[in-house]
Amino acid sequence: MTAPLLEGRGLGATANGRALVDNVSLSLVAGARLAIVGPNGAGKTTLLRMLCGALPPSRGEVRLSGRRLDRISAAERALSMAVVGQTDQPDPRLALIDYVELGRVPHAGLRRRHDDRDIVVEALRRTGLLPLLARSIGSLSGGERQRAQLARAMAQEPKILFLDEPTNHLDPRARGELLDLVAGFGMTVVAVLHDLALVAPFATSVAVMNDGRLHALAPPREALAQPLIREVFGIDVLRLQHPTEDRELTVFELPARASSPS
Repeated sequence: MTAPLLEGRGLGATANGRALVDNVSLSLVAGARLAIVGPNGAGKTTLLRMLCGALPPSRGEVRLSGRRLDRISAAERALSMAVVGQTDQPDPRLALIDYVELGRVPHAGLRRRHDDRDIVVEALRRTGLLPLLARSIGSLSGGERQRAQLARAMAQEPKILFLDEPTNHLDPRARGELLDLVAGFGMTVVAVLHDLALVAPFATSVAVMNDGRLHALAPPREALAQPLIREVFGIDVLRLQHPTEDRELTVFELPARASSPS
């Protein structure tokens, strides 16, 4: 049996006497892509922050390659984990290539290695940003800035990539393209996702959160099944044959209301 790369054991987090996350356990092997989903306030981001070490759990523990995360220094964690959050606000005057090069800091502090620039250029190439390397961050579109954050994370050469709602503020096509890009990296990913339609094409497993509790941890088709989705989100799941292509469509929508008697 393959040993887990990342484990959360009985994780809990409280704030002002309220449980934000309650007794959540999960594990990921190398190469897995976990999507964390749930309604607003379900504890998704709190769980992700505990798994990446940004928030110490009130209860339980996180282990990285068998080692307790709280016993690994922040500098050492940065060699294994990269986080793309919602609040990154780099100086808009910063050149894209210089911003992405910040991903190399955990490897050598402020000293340059001979291959740092090659790694940065490759990260820009893989995210489709190489032609823009001299542009300032402030001149990039929203989608380009999201890919710039990914490029910086890729330059960090992490074992695990954490994404907190990475598709926010992107149009529908850009959302799918961004997650396709991440899936193509071939690394272990933990992602909080808001749009349920994006989950199945991206994730290898899904953690369904509600009221701070883990309601399901399963492959996408099982985790996104009708009874569970109706219970947690209050919506229906419809699986339909595509009218022109040999594939299935999954549609999420509000349940139809019964007609009022006339």
